[in-house]
Amino acid sequence: MPFLVEDSWINDQASTHDISELEGCAIAVDATYYLGQLLETPPAHEPLLSALGGLTGVEAHINQNLDLWAKFEIVPFFVFDGQPVTGQDDITLDRGLQANKKTDEAWNLYSQGAAEEAVTTFGTSPGAFNIQKLYPLLQAVLESRELHFLVAPYTACAQLAYFDMVDSDQCSGVMGSQELLLYPVKDSVIRGFDWDAKTVTAISKRKVMRSLTPTASEPRFIDSFLMAGTSFLPPFPALLESSMYSDYNISTAANLLRTSENSVATACASFNDILQNKDADWLDKYRKARMVVHHFVYIAESGEIRVNDYEHLTSDNHEYLGLQLPAELFHYLNTGLIGPRLLGNITHGQVLIQPTLDGVASDEYKKLVTGRIVPIKEQALSLLIPRLHRGIQHKSIKVRAWFDPKYSYTVNHRNVSPPPSQQVASWDVKDSALREFFPEDFAGPVSLEVLSLANTDFVAKTFPKDRPIKGIDSTDMVTSVAIWRFLHLRGYANDEHKLTSWGNALATTLITLQDVKENNPEVEGLSEAALVAFELIRFGLLTGKHTEGQPGLPRKGSYEEKATLVLISECASLLKLRHQVYGYTGPLNKNLLSFWSLASAVREADRDLVEAVVASMFLYGQSKRERDDHLEISQRLPFHKEPDVGLGIAVRTFFDEDEASEDKEARLKRLEEFPKTFVPYAESLTDDFRVVRDFIDALAKGVQVLGADDLPVADKEAWTKAQAYLEARPF
Repeated sequence: MPFLVEDSWINDQASTHDISELEGCAIAVDATYYLGQLLETPPAHEPLLSALGGLTGVEAHINQNLDLWAKFEIVPFFVFDGQPVTGQDDITLDRGLQANKKTDEAWNLYSQGAAEEAVTTFGTSPGAFNIQKLYPLLQAVLESRELHFLVAPYTACAQLAYFDMVDSDQCSGVMGSQELLLYPVKDSVIRGFDWDAKTVTAISKRKVMRSLTPTASEPRFIDSFLMAGTSFLPPFPALLESSMYSDYNISTAANLLRTSENSVATACASFNDILQNKDADWLDKYRKARMVVHHFVYIAESGEIRVNDYEHLTSDNHEYLGLQLPAELFHYLNTGLIGPRLLGNITHGQVLIQPTLDGVASDEYKKLVTGRIVPIKEQALSLLIPRLHRGIQHKSIKVRAWFDPKYSYTVNHRNVSPPPSQQVASWDVKDSALREFFPEDFAGPVSLEVLSLANTDFVAKTFPKDRPIKGIDSTDMVTSVAIWRFLHLRGYANDEHKLTSWGNALATTLITLQDVKENNPEVEGLSEAALVAFELIRFGLLTGKHTEGQPGLPRKGSYEEKATLVLISECASLLKLRHQVYGYTGPLNKNLLSFWSLASAVREADRDLVEAVVASMFLYGQSKRERDDHLEISQRLPFHKEPDVGLGIAVRTFFDEDEASEDKEARLKRLEEFPKTFVPYAESLTDDFRVVRDFIDALAKGVQVLGADDLPVADKEAWTKAQAYLEARPF
């Protein structure tokens, strides 16, 4: 399953033009389409994306590509997808499961020693990786280049269609997926650039409609397009019958529609037996999809959130558009302050847990996503929902999961105890109070907030003096207060704003990491990685325990020695491997990818919570609403970026060949030679290994602060063993 699921017949209608025609123009670009196209073609193509959980050189490739736009004097104006539309999450789930079948094939090939075939198979199925995970990276690049972007209320396609429909001054053309043709675009949709040939490819909607239907009927074109399948509607079930159609495209769907009196309902009646067997609700899904396309939601040039053809909106629009959120929340989405995940949960009344990259639903994974992190989700929703329409407050939100179609859980966001709104309302810190104790360069986000709570004089100044709370206005204070409130909600600080036993353990780790940061200023994200590690430790997911026989486990030593190396390499997976811009070349490890899925689920839940905290600060008027630093605040909050498992793989591979009896000089020499064979494009592997060693030492020192009531003795001992393992293997 590729990133871009495209109709071959429509692509055949494309025409080529001279790129000079666009010189001096601004083009509105669908960011998801852009990233998908970039990652599916050289030089940015990374076949191992779904095997690593990330990319090694995508930032450099984005910059190189944007340099070409600048060279030809074309300005991209990126539009990111917002909330999913009705039906989209289900299609994402189905495509994820299909992609996992291909990655399973690839892992089987890899385990049989067919490495090249495995890489090729991984490369045919990048769709297992959620491309929206790269949004923060692209947004940061755009900000650094002073390129404008916005996040659409729902799909980027709908927003681009609006720009084209009103002949917006913001852009001279639109570039995106074929689904743009579903909307009232005036004519051509740009599909891509050939910078070497100096050409641009585009598809004319008029030409496609004329070629498809004799009368160039737009309603019939839209129906045919929907029947062939989109990102929010599965294909008409009869088209999937291999006995009837060996292959299909929009032309096949148009012919089928023509023989059904140009009526989708008639087509459904004609193939009723297939529908009942394959997808009995398909006609209802189609009707909702048709209304989603017609009544698309967009941000008008005035800044208002509007619905196309609002005058004819049906009274049951919540069935296909979802619940209506306040414009203020859309503004925070539009400017990049918060992401769309939590808003989509409220709008559609569901949390749909999507497939993991490794496609494995282990017992510990199931316990995590259906149990342990559910209270975090409930806290996040309970912070936002009370500020919304009363009708929304009484709507249930259901949790569904990819690994069990029968699983269903109703989120209990109305009765969370203690009430998160009361906990967060106990925090009110101003710049002057913080700077009285800590200079601006004291520490970065997370470290500052944790370590400051060890100062009792400062803690006394963290409570509100006045009600309602107001004046948390600077970028620094919005960020810090959001993190303090998060720490309180997650149990690192108590109601007196003092560090709990877990808070003290985290503080011990962060103090130890201060020297590591000073010695490695180019290494980012150490404090955040430590916080993620503690979250995983609390959930019992960072212990080194494992089930023998799983692919990718260490091969040498006793169970205990293997468990220690598992723990060390999992910690390394929380840090980033410094790597050149070339695609990854090196060993793979499915066991570490399974750990990545666990860490990713925890990160997502924590990110939702910290975003709910910061959004509630603005919704309650505690922070100044009119500002231009929303993206900066978002980027400074934790759980924003996800490292791939490259460093974890390198650590596990190296130490699995190690003997404790080897002397320091021999081991260092072997480590310096190691990249040539195993990770040829690693930039500073020896230094990265030293950071891993120091990171584990810092975590171990923090864990030792915990009492037996906080953490089982065996789990604490695992960290002592990890320290001893690395001390016995100096380099």
